[in-house]
Amino acid sequence: MFPDKFDYYAPKSIEEAAKFLSGHEDAKVLAGGQSLIPLLKLRFTSVPEIVDIGRIKGLDGIAFQGNYLEIGSMVCTSEIAEDSSIRKKFPALSEAAGQIADPLVRNRGTIGGDICHGDPANDFPAVMMALDAEFEISSATKKRTVKAEDFFVDTFSTALEQGEILTKIKIPDTGSSGRYMKYKKYAGDFSILGIAVNISMDGKKVRKAGIGLTNCGPTALKAREAEEYLAGKELSDDNLAKASELLLKVTDFMDDDNGSVKFKEKLLKYLFIRAVKGIGGVPK
Repeated sequence: MFPDKFDYYAPKSIEEAAKFLSGHEDAKVLAGGQSLIPLLKLRFTSVPEIVDIGRIKGLDGIAFQGNYLEIGSMVCTSEIAEDSSIRKKFPALSEAAGQIADPLVRNRGTIGGDICHGDPANDFPAVMMALDAEFEISSATKKRTVKAEDFFVDTFSTALEQGEILTKIKIPDTGSSGRYMKYKKYAGDFSILGIAVNISMDGKKVRKAGIGLTNCGPTALKAREAEEYLAGKELSDDNLAKASELLLKVTDFMDDDNGSVKFKEKLLKYLFIRAVKGIGGVPK
């Protein structure tokens, strides 16, 4: 099936793209196209104009700047999965990237497109919350920064305003380690649910914990109560069991074809404990 007709625009700068978007309310940004193109081809949606930002230079870099990892919004998922520095310093991010869809999608899909799509079943948003990431957002005249936990407003809805484009992801390097675990029915499928855990230690006690949840509500969720509970505590079985119960305070599960609410709650707690115990060698 072919999509409805649309006008195609390929700007060469962020300013040019943002200016066009500010004057065309229904235009959509095309990054890797792995979410938008299928929707168009199946005619689940139609748009009058598409703004392809793939020709804009400077959006496809990975670099460590000071105490931050900076990732351009057009960096492909496969690059993140395969980058040795990311795998070493941010294993949860690398692990999540390697589980997204299949190699074809990972080679074309971008981290910015995944984040801006706002799908609660996408994997990167929960990781961004666990890592306390910040998003650099650009318009034709200015830039602003939004925390990951404030970016996801509702299902398929983000804090991006008309004329704005996500240009960079900034992740603080805190000497932590983590895991990303998801449960799915089939290879390459979306998560039935998933969890990102990021932990930094002070001796045998947790200095700071970050926890993000995938497909546990209308958006990716940050489990702040569980994070705060773990701070200053050892990762004992009792403490992990208590923290796993606190995860459920932010979830909004529904019975559906993927399972009952009770099944999902039990699964989430299991994945959380498995993720924490699977981190291993957490840096001090």
